[in-house]
Amino acid sequence: MTRPVTAEHPAPGVVRLVLDAPPDNALTAPLRDALEAALTAALAARNTRAVLIAARGAVFSAGLPDTDDEDGRAATLGAIAALIDAAGVPVVALLPGPASGGGCELALACHYRVAAREAELCLPDIALGLPPQAGTTLRLPRLTDPATALDMMLSGRAVPSARARQAGLFDAVVDGDVDAAGLRFALGLLAEHAGPRPAPSRPLPDFRSLQAAVQRLKGALDPDGPVRARGAILDCVEAAALLPPEAALAYEAAAVEDCRDSAAHRALCHLAQAERRVRDGMREVVDPGVPPRRIGLWGWGPGAAALGAALLATGPSVRLGAPDAAALDRAIAEVESLLDAARTAAGWDEATRVRYRSRLSGGVGPAALSGCDLLIEAGGGRMSDRQARFPDLARTAAPGAVLAATGVLASPSALGAPAGREADTLWFHLPDAVPGTRLAEIVRSPRTGPRATAVLSDLARRLERLVLVSETESPTLGLLLGALDAADATVEAGAAPADVDAAMQAWGMAHGPYRMADRVGLPMLLALRRRQPGGDDPEARPTLILGQLVREGRDGYLAGRGYYRYGPGGAAEPDPQVAEIAAAAREVLGAVPPRSFSRAAIQARVLAGMVQAGAAMLGLGAVRRAADLDLAAVHGLGVARWRGGPMRAADEAGLLSLRKTLRDMAAERPQGGLWDLDPLIAEAIKMGHALSRSEAPGRGALSPA
Repeated sequence: MTRPVTAEHPAPGVVRLVLDAPPDNALTAPLRDALEAALTAALAARNTRAVLIAARGAVFSAGLPDTDDEDGRAATLGAIAALIDAAGVPVVALLPGPASGGGCELALACHYRVAAREAELCLPDIALGLPPQAGTTLRLPRLTDPATALDMMLSGRAVPSARARQAGLFDAVVDGDVDAAGLRFALGLLAEHAGPRPAPSRPLPDFRSLQAAVQRLKGALDPDGPVRARGAILDCVEAAALLPPEAALAYEAAAVEDCRDSAAHRALCHLAQAERRVRDGMREVVDPGVPPRRIGLWGWGPGAAALGAALLATGPSVRLGAPDAAALDRAIAEVESLLDAARTAAGWDEATRVRYRSRLSGGVGPAALSGCDLLIEAGGGRMSDRQARFPDLARTAAPGAVLAATGVLASPSALGAPAGREADTLWFHLPDAVPGTRLAEIVRSPRTGPRATAVLSDLARRLERLVLVSETESPTLGLLLGALDAADATVEAGAAPADVDAAMQAWGMAHGPYRMADRVGLPMLLALRRRQPGGDDPEARPTLILGQLVREGRDGYLAGRGYYRYGPGGAAEPDPQVAEIAAAAREVLGAVPPRSFSRAAIQARVLAGMVQAGAAMLGLGAVRRAADLDLAAVHGLGVARWRGGPMRAADEAGLLSLRKTLRDMAAERPQGGLWDLDPLIAEAIKMGHALSRSEAPGRGALSPA
């Protein structure tokens, strides 16, 4: 096994310490120990005149590992930075490529930096709810202008080499061999008798501008916000400008530990690890072979048009299919309109738009899509009609073509069976109720073949989506139904839909469950609820309000009314008639007079509904891990990242508190067992385990994720 750090002597008096821990030179405990020992030895040698810190491979360092199970005795990055600060000779970082997180902090601790053209600096720990560490809040404002320093720490955006050179963060940017260029740079320093240049001893270049920027940014902060890192960074920068270096370093270390001990940091780490696990798992999916060259899209309306335009951007030809010429003309016009809008927004030239348009065609009837490699049903009209039509589409599809259904149709197995295409059929869900969501759900059946999963997963990645594979059920819609079950039970007991939504927005949802439901479409959600146990029994499952809304044609946002009324601008307004429907539901159920609920009580109940639904899906093997449910909630339902998703939030709030809420809800509605504590939750409480780390008892046939 190679040593994580090797010492080389490329010239008399010059020591080059090479980070050698492929693939990304992560600053693990063994590497930090080795670097500290090698650096100490190099600086102690009498003939050392300069030290170079280089890296093997295309990455300088990806920084500290996400999870560190070390016992605390390993060298810290701060201790290594302190060695560099105290060095009596120049210490030069040689960056062959990106330096991220702790790797960036190590590079900034060096006195000089020579970088390859491909190098960049990035401090992404803000995404995990942490400030930079190892003295970075002290050093960075002394190395560059206030705007660059603050933006790097607060945004986590990478700074490319040209910008870093302009901002004074790189002393040289070179093409070719950065090690050779770095050696020449070091020899030039020695020839000019240039000594060490530790950042803590350098004055702030623009104290007044830095202070003004810090105060302006502090004024825009929410003092009660859940993520402390932004405020901590500003406090640290302010302290570094006013305090002696030793005191500023201690202040930063305390701020880092304070943020590390926060619920937001734990939630953000949970999500980051889950996202990485899903992306890594997708590499294990069978090779899809040649991507589809011709995608058939049966459908019309805004959703189908958006999908068609997005598919064109991935490269293949897209052929639209519709039942008649008028519907086809509308579908093509809608896609063209989106291409025109994209041209304006993205700054395409006319040639690009023409190239995209040349790959768009259409035809009338299912047979028009018979030559496509991938056929996606995204039609308009009633779900029952779409479901009845799917077998005809499947029969006309070419042998080996993958068939994907959208909308709340039957299971992939039931859709594909009439045409003998179960192995080729999946359900493809791109949640869009919250703007900016980037999730793609691929719902397969036990009979879906691995190639179909691979083809659709590859397409979703080309659409720049986070791919979540599940079996039989959609995690996103399952969680939304759980939230609606709890919300409707609360409204039936006396709360108003607007109060429920306001409480859940304050909790961390982009929209409350009722705004979400209106966006998704109430007939779709009612159809899903009726498939569940007790779905037709209003005493077992709270469906009276939703059922009455659908009967009255209140189908949701697109219909202009659902749980809310929607004006010309799309703004949601409470509807007094919904309050009357809720009152009638209470009367039918023989409920006691309306109760009032505190915001905290509403939040606890809706969270309990999501967690109960999530545990049920996990128990059935619909998803592999509880963390997948949290990804669905964050990327599909707009739950705030700092919450970590419902399963993580339940752990943070306490599973005993969750159990009490479910028991209270079960006492209100004992029929049907909807709120009886799920066995997985009971097991987590019994064993003292985190629910968000639970795995499905049976792995089923899910592809790795």
